[in-house]
Amino acid sequence: MVDAKSKVSKATIRRIPLYYRAAQQMQQQGIRRVRSDKLAEMIHIPSATIRRDFSSFGELGKSGYGYSVATLVAEFGKLLEVQSSEDMVLIGVGGLGAALVENNFRRNPDLNIVIAFDQDPAKVDTIVAGVPVYDFAEFNERLPHGVQTAIVAVPSAAQPQVIPILEDAGINAILTFAPQPVACKPTTTIRYIDLTSELQSLLFVAHQKHKG
Repeated sequence: MVDAKSKVSKATIRRIPLYYRAAQQMQQQGIRRVRSDKLAEMIHIPSATIRRDFSSFGELGKSGYGYSVATLVAEFGKLLEVQSSEDMVLIGVGGLGAALVENNFRRNPDLNIVIAFDQDPAKVDTIVAGVPVYDFAEFNERLPHGVQTAIVAVPSAAQPQVIPILEDAGINAILTFAPQPVACKPTTTIRYIDLTSELQSLLFVAHQKHKG
């Protein structure tokens, strides 16, 4: 097994959670072995891409024999470090933020939003789905010890003011739904999710298939 975080392409790394979730589902269903073509049908990723991705991680299977589901669960679980829980902080409890708290990664109990922040007086000092919401002005005082991951669900215009405060408090992993890139420290890992662009890409592919 290689160190996927440093030697595998970013595209492959993004697909690891999909592979892990599919392997977990198969294991729960009592499936012990799977071929790449069957896995492709489940997760809608070409079988050639799956085989290429899996080859990056050493000998996960054999040609014509398929892959051990238990091995996939174990190996991808190690890569994702699911053996240890990850507590996270949420910034912004608007429509999207509130939905994230309500869901709170139910399919993966190792990921957990433990505290949230907002500037809206109507949301401050409330509890949403068991998660307390505090004033963002109190971020440094309220941030639980050891939490280093944040989800940012604020408007793009507010993001440049929010990110430095998170970094100064020790946050070094940030997932943001504000698509406009911002300057951050070299030690910060930040991932941008642009829902509008993702939807437009989806519709483009769907329309091309329809035309074809």
